Amino acid sequence: QLVVFGLSNQMVVAFKEENTVAFKHLFLKGYTDRMDDTYAVYTQADVYDQIFYAISQYLQLPNISVGNHAYEKRGAEETALAVCQQFYKRGTISPGNDTFDIDPEIVT
Repeated sequence: QLVVFGLSNQMVVAFKEENTVAFKHLFLKGYTDRMDDTYAVYTQADVYDQIFYAISQYLQLPNISVGNHAYEKRGAEETALAVCQQFYKRGTISPGNDTFDIDPEIVT
């Protein structure tokens, strides 16, 4: 059972990692694989450019994706793109004594 669990867990981890790489290449403009795997956007214009690029790529997904990444269909209707942000409702950091006080409630 332990070996089966380990193999199953390994497949889940590999699937997640491979999909993460695929999504980076599909939705991050100009993304290239690097050793440090850093990717940053520094200006407001760049942020908007990245968002518009991701939306454009999403709309083209059925035509450009090799894998099984596509829209979900509900009858004749296809799902729309949804952008979600999650953050803690409240949190404070005290740098003087390296403590965090974070309310675990998440706001979406």
